Amino acid sequence: SLNTSKQTLAKTTKKIVLRLECVEPNCRSKRMLAIKRCKHFELGGDKKRKGQVIQF
Repeated sequence: SLNTSKQTLAKTTKKIVLRLECVEPNCRSKRMLAIKRCKHFELGGDKKRKGQVIQF
């Protein structure tokens, strides 16, 4: 079984958090934007599908 190790993971999914920072020099505000928990996370995706840049 998989539970032979002492440390067992409670959650298999990660909560992805984006750190956004404004690029304008007079603004420079930062904010965190959390995405819901998901097992599969990919940025960019594969290059075959055009138009779809970011896929979660």
